[in-house]
Amino acid sequence: MARWFVDRMPQRGIPSVSLRRLLPGAKFVGCPDWEVTGCAVDHRRLDPGQVFVAVRDARYDGHGHVREALDRGAAGVVVEREIPEAGRLQAVVGDARAAHARICQALAGEPSERLATLGVTGVQGKAIVSLMARAIFEAAGLRCGMIGGSGWTDGVTARPLGVAEPAGAWPGGAAGLASILSYMVERQCHAGVIEVGAEALESRALEGVTFQAAVATDLAVPAGTSPDAALRRRRAKARLFRKIAPGGAAIVNDDDPNAEILGGLNLDARRVSFGLARPDRVDLSAIIQRVDASGTGFLLLGYGRPTPVRLRLVGERHVSHALAAAALAWSMHVDVGAVVAGLESIAGIAGHLESVDAGQPFDVRVDEASDAATLSRALSALRSITAGRIHLILSAHGGQDRETRRAASHVAETAADRVVLTLGDPRAEDPDACMDDMLGGFRRPGKVHVQPDRRRAIEAALSDARPGDAVLIAGKGRNAYQIFADRVVPFDDAAVARTFLNAGRVRAALARRA
Repeated sequence: MARWFVDRMPQRGIPSVSLRRLLPGAKFVGCPDWEVTGCAVDHRRLDPGQVFVAVRDARYDGHGHVREALDRGAAGVVVEREIPEAGRLQAVVGDARAAHARICQALAGEPSERLATLGVTGVQGKAIVSLMARAIFEAAGLRCGMIGGSGWTDGVTARPLGVAEPAGAWPGGAAGLASILSYMVERQCHAGVIEVGAEALESRALEGVTFQAAVATDLAVPAGTSPDAALRRRRAKARLFRKIAPGGAAIVNDDDPNAEILGGLNLDARRVSFGLARPDRVDLSAIIQRVDASGTGFLLLGYGRPTPVRLRLVGERHVSHALAAAALAWSMHVDVGAVVAGLESIAGIAGHLESVDAGQPFDVRVDEASDAATLSRALSALRSITAGRIHLILSAHGGQDRETRRAASHVAETAADRVVLTLGDPRAEDPDACMDDMLGGFRRPGKVHVQPDRRRAIEAALSDARPGDAVLIAGKGRNAYQIFADRVVPFDDAAVARTFLNAGRVRAALARRA
């Protein structure tokens, strides 16, 4: 997409941009300024006349390829240190990645200044809040684009990102993001919702993007994150809130003890708050009235009068997500009727307590919960709507430390009635070691059914369920594959469960018990 983006720019009436205007703090070598018509960060894909931006990461340092870029016809280079062999036409900057992102946004025509760009960040709930916000804007009759972790839409056509994209990234990096936003402008979108991960912020891909509003679902960090990594993530989220335009909205979750850190970062933005714990001190709150298998009913507070909402998602956590999306809409002066219609239009979120119904007399849900906090919330929501026992398929993943795994096991043993331990995505780790770490978190590991084969584990839990029970298949959600050290295997939890249920083997098992 980066090549497509660069080649298209002259056709949009933006033949060039001033590098001095974009990078006022840069040191120019050999000239006071020059006009840029295209840019590239990979010297192998650079077209003659483009500027080469020498970015660095763990695997690539563009500074070592300046000569190749010039040989391919680079008009100049943007570098983080002066390169003698580059001659004239080089701009020395402190952060080449940030410079590249600014150039891309300028060449795209500054799309974030031509539509209401809304950012959603946080460890939990980014995808859900983004979907809810888009549904609200669409219910208001306003075309809304969205960029999420698994795909993006320009308000007309949805496109997947694919499993090859790293977490928090977009196809083509900063250039791809600029291209997607310009697509939204072309499609006459009123707003564009961007699901913003810490990785995207740390990589500076959002430099040059102006937000009209941003919301943080929480300020937590993933379990097992080192103190240094946790600090970097929080600083990254702070960058998002500093990008809010003057008069825009900085939206924080009052139920998060660290919310005020973000709320006071941008004094030019309006502080908007939401939360459930203290309705008297927030702009938007809710009173939960019922939770059952069909969803969650609550009164939305903050639009002048209590407004009933019948959310088709189960659990208090989704009410908090709904409030975050409603706060985005409220900050953009969207009518409460559209807020309700948008929230109620969402029948389910893939991989978040997603129901698998094949006519069986018990509840089956698929959820991506893979650590103690998310697993606890999912089990708590399921317990609130289940009269019988809860059967849990617990997943052992690679890439987690022992403390994280054992904390999840402790939650499983405490909150579920029966546990089947199986493999999730061991990745490069020894599968047996992953399973052993998980077993170490149980006080009575002898009561855990251990079945490394994921298909057999799901079938065992379904076979053991009785009328009125609930089965939670946790750990992967709708990630339709298993990742091992030497292979990637197609595997969809919901499809496996549905196939087994449709085969009638559950009914046969229930008949034998009767």
